[in-house]
Amino acid sequence: MVHIAAFLRYESGMMTRVPRIRKSWLACSAIAVCLSSNIASAQTDEQRAGARVIATEGATAFKEGRYKDAMELFGKAESLVHAPPHLLFLARSHAKLGQFVKAREAYLKILKEQLPANAPVAFRDAQTAAADEVKSVEPHIGSLTIAITGAENAKDLTLSLDGAPVSSVMVGVPLPIDPGTHQITATASGFKAAPVTVTLKDAERQTANLALAPDASAVPVAMPGTPPAPAPNTAAAPPPMAPPGAPPPEQPSAGGPSPVLAYVALGVGVVGLGAGTLFALQSKSKRSDADSAANQLPTTCGSPCSADNPAAQHVASLDDSARSAKTLAIVGYVVGGVGVAAGVTLLVLGKKHKDEAPASATISPWLGLGSAGVNGTF
Repeated sequence: MVHIAAFLRYESGMMTRVPRIRKSWLACSAIAVCLSSNIASAQTDEQRAGARVIATEGATAFKEGRYKDAMELFGKAESLVHAPPHLLFLARSHAKLGQFVKAREAYLKILKEQLPANAPVAFRDAQTAAADEVKSVEPHIGSLTIAITGAENAKDLTLSLDGAPVSSVMVGVPLPIDPGTHQITATASGFKAAPVTVTLKDAERQTANLALAPDASAVPVAMPGTPPAPAPNTAAAPPPMAPPGAPPPEQPSAGGPSPVLAYVALGVGVVGLGAGTLFALQSKSKRSDADSAANQLPTTCGSPCSADNPAAQHVASLDDSARSAKTLAIVGYVVGGVGVAAGVTLLVLGKKHKDEAPASATISPWLGLGSAGVNGTF
């Protein structure tokens, strides 16, 4: 009820020409949405409650001079539930913002509506107010006629007024327009016009003349019957002829092992041999430590020494480490030997291929228990 009281206080002094009407319809405007069950029967209770809250906020914004906010709020309320009071304040907000064309359309929408016999008093009072207030906005509305020249061969004509699209059928027709400065643009397929800016006063009539001219930056459109441009010749050009007496160009060798593979194999072999040597030294060191610890068992463990004694377990751990290192050393030597053998073989094959082309050559490394080598035919 606080919002309704503020609504009434503001409205009582806003339009002194029709105080009885203002007070009457405003007393119902805040609750008209929920009372009008026959007009807004398609809406849910939530929609009607939401529209009532938004309309109340819109009235507060209008009272505080925030006409743009009021316009948006009453527009939202009207989208939820249709009510002439929403349109009335929407029209008033447009008029305060100088948008007289939109204000008049909102007023006319209220006036054209056929209200049922049981319509709320607020709805009827809104129509009465609209009929009176529309007279105050009509003297501000002027007209603008858009004239286009050079459009005889233009297609797909596109117009815009202040960035908003305008139908091409409106060319040559006076458009209702608000006072102020406006910009008009026009384009078409392959054509373009320089933008035109006009400034109108209240109720002034003007004509904006736009001249379409070929647009140099536009992509040319092929005319009917025009043969297509020949496609570029993408066939490969013949190789250049060698001058007389010049030696024939060196042909790339077909077959033969790549020297890169040989060097890679040699690198793997060197790494394998180095790793084998490292693990062999580690195995020898672990074995020496195990032997030294075993010799001390009679002193530290006694005789006989059980297997679960910490000293005996330490000797066993050293033995396991020595055996593991030995196994890794053997693997390192095998991999290293195979890598070196393969690298040397590939180098030999590469050198031999330069001297004479072999009929065929194969190479296959082999790995056995404690030994390794390479089999090949050359």
